[in-house]
Amino acid sequence: MFKRLAIATDLQDGLQRLSHFLPALGAGGVEAVTFVHGVPYRDTGVRTREDTEALAQAEAKLTLPAETGGVQANCIIRSGKPAEVVVQVAREVGADLILVGTQQRNALAEKLLGSDSLNIMRKCEIPLMVIRPQLVQVLTAEELDLRCRHLFYHLLLPYRGRAESKLLLNSVLTQVQKSPTPQVVCCHLVWVVEDPIRRDFAPDPQEIQRAEQELQAVAAQLTPHIPQVYTHVRTGNPVEACLTLAQMLDISAVTLTEAHMTNLWDLSASLGGELLRRIPYPLILFSTPEK
Repeated sequence: MFKRLAIATDLQDGLQRLSHFLPALGAGGVEAVTFVHGVPYRDTGVRTREDTEALAQAEAKLTLPAETGGVQANCIIRSGKPAEVVVQVAREVGADLILVGTQQRNALAEKLLGSDSLNIMRKCEIPLMVIRPQLVQVLTAEELDLRCRHLFYHLLLPYRGRAESKLLLNSVLTQVQKSPTPQVVCCHLVWVVEDPIRRDFAPDPQEIQRAEQELQAVAAQLTPHIPQVYTHVRTGNPVEACLTLAQMLDISAVTLTEAHMTNLWDLSASLGGELLRRIPYPLILFSTPEK
């Protein structure tokens, strides 16, 4: 699905560990990996200058093994705002996916503190894969090796027939057609019927039937490219339904588009924003076409 990865790391999120699993990434179909680290300029009060000490420390920490399993690998450490450095390097190397780590935060913390992951998404047209640092940090070497082989094997795709859902479907279809390897083996389509006002509403059977029919039509578009496609119609809260299904199913990552994140920088809820804050699974975020 994605062949050329730019892995952004702050050297505290654990993503630098992936440098030791390049053969596993290659076994999963990845062809090239660039590790990226941005070092902010130092403000001396009169003018800004490069933080040579931090640059040297980063170069000592971010290294590549001799054996890469045939994967083209590179490390780029640059001075600048981390988000801007990542976007610049990803474009330079022709990355088709950027991997970033992000901590779980509530809406207020995001509003006040911001996030390099969110800044990258705002600036860049390249899809983003958001990984919880805790996921990488706690896995054993054997577990992480397996994870690297199966980054895109099983996807969860929220769908509801709206513009952002169709954009997500088209983005996934375009990517699997363009890069059939690494292969997506399985995709779970999820439609959640909800009432935005009442929590205890009785769902309309006709709406459920319509959702099932439309999901079957969407599944028909995916099956020529993904061997296993399953449909799920649920009722209630979309975020809770996606969290529950992700726990029950064999999910590698959840897919969304930037359009799902419309309210992410407000305190109001959105499906993408709430999943980004709460779900422990990796998220693949596709950009909007206007960029």
